[in-house]
Amino acid sequence: MIPFKKVAAVTVLALALGTPGAMAADTTTPSAPLNTLTAREQAVIDFQNSIAAYTTAVRALNDKYRADMAAYQAAHIARQTAIRPLADARQAAVTAANTAFTTALTSVTTQEQRDALVKTRNDAIAAAQATFKAAVDALGAAPVKPTKPTLPTKPAKPAKAAKSGN
Repeated sequence: MIPFKKVAAVTVLALALGTPGAMAADTTTPSAPLNTLTAREQAVIDFQNSIAAYTTAVRALNDKYRADMAAYQAAHIARQTAIRPLADARQAAVTAANTAFTTALTSVTTQEQRDALVKTRNDAIAAAQATFKAAVDALGAAPVKPTKPTLPTKPAKPAKAAKSGN
């Protein structure tokens, strides 16, 4: 059974809350705010805000690094594509010099003729290399690979509150 006093108290409370104007509005300002935070609670809120800022900063740095790396890779591939025909031409010139040397070597009878053929072959290879290097230099500087970003220091967790010895 429910005691009569409890039923009466619940009824009075329900009537008081249900009747508009039953409770007068408090026009005085309280001397202390109702929601005061402890130092630990404020430290936790500050930590959460700093973690959010840290995460945003790290994401921005990593997104920029990814974009820079994609641009670098595209520039690198374009440069390699431009260098490929130049390298093929150099290799063709070296192969032609070696073939001419091998062919002419069969008809050589003296050491001076052989030395002249070796010098001619070496000069042809050096000329092919110099032409290749000049053509590559004309393309401009190679793209520079972006460096990984230095991340800001991660915020430290607030210290736990000291236990009271009750």
